[in-house]
Formats: sequence, C-alpha cells, structure tokens
Amino acid sequence: MYIHFGIITPDNWRTFNKLKVKEDQKEFVASNLTILARAYAFRDSNSQVYAIYNEDIPIGLLMQREYEEDNQLFCVLDQFMIAEKHQRMGYGKAAMKLWMELIKKQNRYNSIILCYIEGDETAKNLYLNIGFHHTDEVDGNEIVMEYILENNP
Repeated sequence: MYIHFGIITPDNWRTFNKLKVKEDQKEFVASNLTILARAYAFRDSNSQVYAIYNEDIPIGLLMQREYEEDNQLFCVLDQFMIAEKHQRMGYGKAAMKLWMELIKKQNRYNSIILCYIEGDETAKNLYLNIGFHHTDEVDGNEIVMEYILENNP
C-alpha cells in the first residue's frame, strides 16, 4: 500500500468523477461532482481537493477548507470518500492519517473539524479510531467531531 495525494486537473477530473461509493452510502456522501463544486464555492475559505491514490490508482477524494471563529482557525474536513472497490482495505484510514499529518505540519490550525451524518457508523468508527471526539454539537442531521492539534496556535 502506498497512499499519496495529487491534485485534480483537467486531465484527471473525469476519472475521479467516476469513482462511486456503495449504494447504501450515497445518502452520507456528496457526489464527486458536488465535492468539486463545493471546493469552488468555498474557494474564499482556502478550500482544496486532494485526489487520493494507492500507488497510481485513483481511489478517492478529500476536500478541506478553513473556518475562523473567535480568533481561532480551524481546518474543516468538508468531504471524504473512498470508492466502493477500494473500501475495507485500510486505505481510508491511511489517507486520513496522512492528511492529518500534513495539516499538523502546517502549524496553522487549532483543530480539525468534521461532520458525519447520523447513521453512518463506518465514518463514525473511522474518525473515533484515529482520534476524533464528539463535540456535542449537531448541525441539522450532521454530528460534529473535532481533533485538537496540540502545540498549534
């Protein structure tokens, strides 16, 4: 396994747009085209989409953006998906850990915030397993989790 990130380009966006989650996960994850559109819509919040690869095989997408409140800067994991045929192999966990290390090295954020939709036990368990905790905040039907970045601003 060699998980790494790339960028979405005019040459690869269609390939990533074709990646799909399992049918029963579609209610929990935005379509890849929506992820790309959200990144554009949130460009003033320093949004960025990472193309996730295992070796040279496209396997998923991750979108991040920034959010500032009370003079604190947060990194928001806005969207995260691993394609159906690449799930249950440890790629999602590896991609999340790699991304979190990149965020930590930037030394800009107080914490990482994410939401998952109630009922998405797979996402909930992944996030708990890598160190996120519930904040007791709920945004509509989305449950908010946080990962505090030690020694950051």
